[in-house]
Amino acid sequence: MTPSHHPSEAWLLDFTLGNLSSGFETVIKAHVGTCAECRKTVSLAESLGGGFVADYPTGSVAIESREIEDYLDVNPNMQSTMGHKAPVSRAVETVAPESFEHFVETYLNSTIGQLRWRSLGKDLKVCRLANENNIRVWMLKAQAGTVLPTHSHLGAELTMVLKGGYFCGSQIFRAGDIEDADEDTTHRPVVTDGGECICLAVTEGELQFESWLPRLVQPLIGI
Repeated sequence: MTPSHHPSEAWLLDFTLGNLSSGFETVIKAHVGTCAECRKTVSLAESLGGGFVADYPTGSVAIESREIEDYLDVNPNMQSTMGHKAPVSRAVETVAPESFEHFVETYLNSTIGQLRWRSLGKDLKVCRLANENNIRVWMLKAQAGTVLPTHSHLGAELTMVLKGGYFCGSQIFRAGDIEDADEDTTHRPVVTDGGECICLAVTEGELQFESWLPRLVQPLIGI
């Protein structure tokens, strides 16, 4: 699994510093575990220690990986200032999920049998996992060719593909990829013809659907 779509550097830095809520923490941790590029960014941020990172407001400024590398080139002996002992690295590589069941057990601390799916027609199902402080964590399961309703957001949304893939405009997201969206994003995902697609999504607030039918059933599904 080699992801081609990644969360922003701002998300990775918040993950490095432990500043994310549990939902966003889960999806970033899962992506970092299978993405060598993002593990490198996290490792570089950890190498800098608290001094350099503290100069950047978390969640608001994206630090480019090359900027971190340049800083280390100039300061090759830079040591971590996060404590007297080197902290445990968050750039942990994990074995790519052998199955969806493996992912659920590893990252969601659950089992397939404990998941409660709600059907929204024959080709689409949703499973709500958590809603804490208006941060909603849920999974979506859709069959090949399914067209999801056009929607926007009240805040941030991170979606990780666990199985299959989907299109958004000219972009395609496959297993391991992250779609990083926010309140300026309006999209209409379309599942590829390659088979079933399963995604883990974390959103700030409810989705903002354009058409009336999704809005009608939204209170029942809680996303």
